[in-house]
Amino acid sequence: MKKLICAAEVEKWVAAGQKRCFIDSNTIVTPAARDKAKDLGMEFIHEPCGTLGSDAADCETPNDIDMNAIYKFFKILLEKGLVEKLLETAPEPPYQAETDPAGLKLVRGQTVKMDARSTVTSGAKVYVQEVIGKPESSMSAGFLTVDHSSFEQKSDHEEINIVLEGTLDVTLNGRTFTARMGDTLYIPKGVKATKGSPDCAKLFYVSYPANGPDLKPQ
Repeated sequence: MKKLICAAEVEKWVAAGQKRCFIDSNTIVTPAARDKAKDLGMEFIHEPCGTLGSDAADCETPNDIDMNAIYKFFKILLEKGLVEKLLETAPEPPYQAETDPAGLKLVRGQTVKMDARSTVTSGAKVYVQEVIGKPESSMSAGFLTVDHSSFEQKSDHEEINIVLEGTLDVTLNGRTFTARMGDTLYIPKGVKATKGSPDCAKLFYVSYPANGPDLKPQ
């Protein structure tokens, strides 16, 4: 019988000091649980099928899911025709990726969905999607778009920007540096600058340590 891990279980484990959860192909981790684990810094580690037992994930926790109750719950949903509706309302992942237990991750760039981000500059049109970050890496990496606007930013991280499309202007100390498609820009930690684009600049960024760029979700 398969083990189901939900977001509530992740919260309990993290509150108890758990930072890793060993799972195999007999374990089902809901999308909400994966998002919660990422937010709280908990890591799911894949093990070969059958090494963990058929009914429990090795999370070193006394809190286990009552599989009989889960079965009854899904049976009721199935009888009422609600399973399909639940699947339809499940949030889509922000991008498609392939991973390996060794830590390798392949992100399909054409599938990345951008999220709007707020900045200290009112009215700036900035969109970001992180594709690499904690807990999988000590670095952050992702895509950033600046659409016909500019914003101020003081970086708490070392940052590299590679311009994929459009034009990026970076102004500091009264001087403007213009980066175009194919150019690479390095910004040291602690530098306060204004980033902007006269068109629509799309960048790939890498920052160290993780949790960059320094923007907040709307």
